[in-house]
Amino acid sequence: MSGVVKKLQYLEFPECTKEALNYLVRTCASDPHRGVPGRSSGGENVASVVAQDYIIEISRKKGHKNRKLNSVNELQLLEMLCSALQEAPEHACYSVFTAIFGGHVDPVKISLMTKLVSMAISISCSPVLGCAALWMQEQGSQSQCVCDLAQKLVDDYCMLYPNVSKAFKNLPKVSSLFTCNFMTALTTIYPYTDASKSPPPVLLECFVDWISADSCLCSDSVRLVRIQSTFTCPIGGLVRWCILGPLVTNSIDADTKTSEIVKSERPSASKTGKFSSEKLQSLFSRLHLAVLQSLQAYKSMGLQEQLLTFTDLFIVSKTLAVFYKGGQCTEQLLSVVNISTDRLSQIIQVALTTNSLSEKFDIRQVCEGLPQNRLLQMIVSMRYGKQEAMDLS
Repeated sequence: MSGVVKKLQYLEFPECTKEALNYLVRTCASDPHRGVPGRSSGGENVASVVAQDYIIEISRKKGHKNRKLNSVNELQLLEMLCSALQEAPEHACYSVFTAIFGGHVDPVKISLMTKLVSMAISISCSPVLGCAALWMQEQGSQSQCVCDLAQKLVDDYCMLYPNVSKAFKNLPKVSSLFTCNFMTALTTIYPYTDASKSPPPVLLECFVDWISADSCLCSDSVRLVRIQSTFTCPIGGLVRWCILGPLVTNSIDADTKTSEIVKSERPSASKTGKFSSEKLQSLFSRLHLAVLQSLQAYKSMGLQEQLLTFTDLFIVSKTLAVFYKGGQCTEQLLSVVNISTDRLSQIIQVALTTNSLSEKFDIRQVCEGLPQNRLLQMIVSMRYGKQEAMDLS
């Protein structure tokens, strides 16, 4: 049995956890190569045992020597975790985080991590958010465990209080990578395909402000492609928001009865009353512009990965076609459908120009069921000839 494990057995909480964290930091800091995700060394087994027994098990409300932790003790645990990661050497920080939260996905680990990340947002602790961002990218920002974490953060910062905190609004300045992966998870949770899947308007407003202020924010996860074999980014989800959002919002406004049902069933939808229809439409317009600017900015980054897929566009176009109903929709909705179709065509054009979208797809499938659009016809004409474009008329 390791000497440190023997020592920890005789300590009570919080001393046992504090000493466990000190050991993890010393162990990880002694190997400069452990800061690289996926690397390991000889002391990893002992470190994992220490992290499991004196941090994770403590957080299971088992405490030490069968003494349960109360709320004050739990806050102490979170503060110790936050301080340890904040004070750890940069090359060791993620190794410490991985020793605690890595390995198999455990609901208790996710719960503890979520509380830690929520605290880190409130105090603008970039080391913790940076570690969480790497974990999110390794798991996949669209995975269930990451989406669960993101949903709890939305509940904490966008649902409990009428106004979003300054710390939440400044999130990109604290960790742009975390913000990027956070947005990807939330556009997965809220696809905006109907009223029940629409995000809280305050969250939409934050997204618009974040992306408008930094056109490279949505591409931050792509920068790690040399280290991570896969990546996800929020562009596909944001395209759905700026194109389908106006249609969903218009449908709610047009049907008062449906709106009242949605408001009574979903807390997030109840917040729509604090945003006028005009303000929401303005946010969608700003988001559309920000997406186009993000695609243009990506071209200057010198990366080769595609930010949009055919599936992203196909889902949007088919949902848009459902609203259009072959031209049988109401006159008011038809105006919104035409605007959304314009936005879709502009996004396709810019994405193709900036190599953010692979050219290996049949754009004619995207156009099926949509109203006649001049820009879409021009794109089809350039790729397949004038006759194909005329057939879409």
